[in-house]
Amino acid sequence: MKDAKYILRLTLTLFLITAVVAGLLGLVNYLTEDRIDELTRQKAEAAMQEVFPAGNYEEIPAGEDGITAAYRADDAGYVVRVSVNGFGGAIDMMVGVDNAGTVTGVSIISHGETASLGANCTREDFRAQFVGTSDTLAVSKDGGSIDALTGATVTSRAVVSGVNLALDFVKEVG
Repeated sequence: MKDAKYILRLTLTLFLITAVVAGLLGLVNYLTEDRIDELTRQKAEAAMQEVFPAGNYEEIPAGEDGITAAYRADDAGYVVRVSVNGFGGAIDMMVGVDNAGTVTGVSIISHGETASLGANCTREDFRAQFVGTSDTLAVSKDGGSIDALTGATVTSRAVVSGVNLALDFVKEVG
């Protein structure tokens, strides 16, 4: 009988600790949700200005898989927000494309890639490879012109896929 009481006491203690921690996490989430949303919005706006500087961005319908938002930038081009799956999860990125169908910039908004490997997709030298391209892209291992990140071919292919989605989208709407 003593063993049953001991197990019940441990179970209730663990349940109580779990309930308190879950409640605290929920409270912190509630208190920080608006601030996180605001910071995410600011980061997305900064990414838009980085990939295609414009005075006005007009949102246009984006119905394709992987394309989460699209904007017409001062009738000079488009900014397309793309979400693709990399090695560590979703890679959220902005791609600027001018009216001629040429990539003007790529900005990684968020990712869950491995530090020092896939996380290098945010480096300027990797993203700069896309600027000025207009054809369907591929990494060099697949016969393309984009140099993959060392040890992060899956991430490199995901970013290339995202840029290709943006180029295809602009070709359709433009």
